[in-house]
Amino acid sequence: MIKLTKLEKNYIDRIANPTKTALEDLIVPMSDLNDKAKLAQYTIDTYNLGELNNVKTTVSKHILDFTCLDDNKLLHVTGYIEAD
Repeated sequence: MIKLTKLEKNYIDRIANPTKTALEDLIVPMSDLNDKAKLAQYTIDTYNLGELNNVKTTVSKHILDFTCLDDNKLLHVTGYIEAD
């Protein structure tokens, strides 16, 4: 099991400091910590965030960072990955 904590989302816009919205922690029934695309897709499906656009792979292993398209707006989501 994998736990995603401190999940935050914000819409990418022309605002300098966008408002971040906290999401509830999430337990993911997976064991592969390295497959961030599947973790991102599970998060998107759980919170109905639209469709996956891009997953950052250059961040630390314990960070989940991705963008998705929600009603033709880019949505940025970040969080921490913990092995449970």
